[in-house]
Amino acid sequence: MLQLVPVLLVLFILQVDYSSACGSPSGGPGASGRISENAIADPMISYPWRSWNPYDPYGFQYQPSPRFSQHPEGSANTFFRHHPNNLGSCRSSCTGERGNCLDSQTCSLAGGRASGSCENNLVCCINVVNSCNRGWARHAETVILNNTYWQSSLKPIKPSSSCSLTVKLDSRWPAGLPPPVPPTSFVTPVCQVRLDFLVFTISQPDSESVCSGDYFEVAGATNTVPNICGFNDGQHMYLHVPNSAIAPTDLQLTFNFGASNSEVRAWNILISMIPCDSPRLAPSGCLQYFTARTGSVRTFNWRDVVGTATRQLANQDYSICFRAAPSTPRQLCLTPCTVVTTQKAFSLSTPNAGIVGAATTTFVPVPDVSQVGSLDCNNDFIVIPGGFNIGNPAPVPNMAFDRYCGERLNALPRNNASTTICTTATPFRVLYRTNRDETLTFPTADSIPINSIPVNGNRGFCLNFKV
Repeated sequence: MLQLVPVLLVLFILQVDYSSACGSPSGGPGASGRISENAIADPMISYPWRSWNPYDPYGFQYQPSPRFSQHPEGSANTFFRHHPNNLGSCRSSCTGERGNCLDSQTCSLAGGRASGSCENNLVCCINVVNSCNRGWARHAETVILNNTYWQSSLKPIKPSSSCSLTVKLDSRWPAGLPPPVPPTSFVTPVCQVRLDFLVFTISQPDSESVCSGDYFEVAGATNTVPNICGFNDGQHMYLHVPNSAIAPTDLQLTFNFGASNSEVRAWNILISMIPCDSPRLAPSGCLQYFTARTGSVRTFNWRDVVGTATRQLANQDYSICFRAAPSTPRQLCLTPCTVVTTQKAFSLSTPNAGIVGAATTTFVPVPDVSQVGSLDCNNDFIVIPGGFNIGNPAPVPNMAFDRYCGERLNALPRNNASTTICTTATPFRVLYRTNRDETLTFPTADSIPINSIPVNGNRGFCLNFKV
C-alpha cells in the first residue's frame, strides 16, 4: 500500500496541473492564444482524453459532454443581450479545438466546455452540438455561436430519417433594447460560413454516381452548394450569405439517410462564421478556397483506395478558388497527386474513339489517356482557364486549352501521361462539373455500350497545386 502512495501523489499533481492549464483562466503555459480572425489552417482536433470515436459502440462513455440548446430565446442568448461586444476566437492549446473567449460562468451557461484560457481571465470555451442524439444527450437544433462543432450521434441513426441543424445569423440589435449610441450592429456582421468536415462518412453514391441513399445538403446559401455523400474527411465548403446585419439568413444543414441500416454514418463539422470585413473571405461564387501557396485539392468523395466504389459524385457544378499571394509570380500550376494504390488521380469520363465503318460509327472506350477530342469533355470535366502544359508545347489538332477530361491530365489529345497544367489567368479559379449520370447520356456517354457500368468508375481527381 505504501508503494502506491508516490504514484497516486504524482497522478494527483498531474491532474491538478492539467486542470489549471486546460480548465481555468489562470493563463500560464496552458493558456489558449486569442486569434482575431477565423483562422482556417489545421482545424483538426486532438483530444487529451480518449478520443471521441463515432465507430465505437461504447464510445458514448467518452463523448465530449453534451451542450445545452442554443435557441436564440434561451439562456445562451442571455449573455449576448447584455454583452453586445464581439467575441474573440481562440484555439485551445490543450486539445487544438477552436472556441470563443468567454468568462467561465457564461461558458457554462451557454453549455460550453472550458479548455485553456484567454486574456483578461477568460476561458477558451469549446462548444459541441450533438444533434439527432435523443436518449444520450440533450437535443440541440440551432447554433448562434461561432466555432461550433456539430457531431453525429453515437446512438445508431435510424434509416430513412434526417438530421438537421440551423445556423442562425442575425447581427441586428435585439428588439426591445434601447439602441446604442453611436448606432452599431449586435455583433460583427457575417457574410460567409465555412464548414470544415473533420469527419464525414455516409453511404457511397450508386452506380450512376448519384447520392441516392444518404446525402448532405445545404439550404440558405447564395452560392451553388451541391449535395454530397461518401467519404469527405478533410474537405471544406464556403457558404455565402447576405450581410447578417442587413438581411439575416438562416442556414439549414441537413443529413438525409437512405433505407439501408448497415451504413457507417459519422460526422464532426466545425462551423466558422466569417465577418464581412475579413481578409479571409472567399471570392464571390467560390465553394472551396485555398489560401496556402501549395497543397492539394480533391473532388468530394475522392480517396486513395483500391476499386471503383469510391467515385466522383454526379450533379457537381462549382468553383474552386486559390489566393494569389502578393509579390509572387502570377501563375497557378496543377499536377495529379501521387497515389499509393491503383486509384486514379485524374479520372473524368473515359475518352471514346470513333471507328468509322461502312454504315455506322462505332465508339470504343480508350482508357488511361487524356481526352481524344473536344466532344469527350461534354459530360464531366474541369475547366482551367487559359491552361497550358508545362513547357508550353506547340499546338496540335484537338489540343485542350481550357477544358480537360479523360484519365490523364494533359492538354495534348490521347496522351498516356499526365503532366502539370499551368495558367496565368487571374483570379485563380477552376470550374468542376459532372452531369447527372454515368451511363445514360448520349452521344457522349461515359460508358460503352450505353447503360453499362463505367469500367474505371470515373473517380474524380486529386491535384497538387502551387501558386
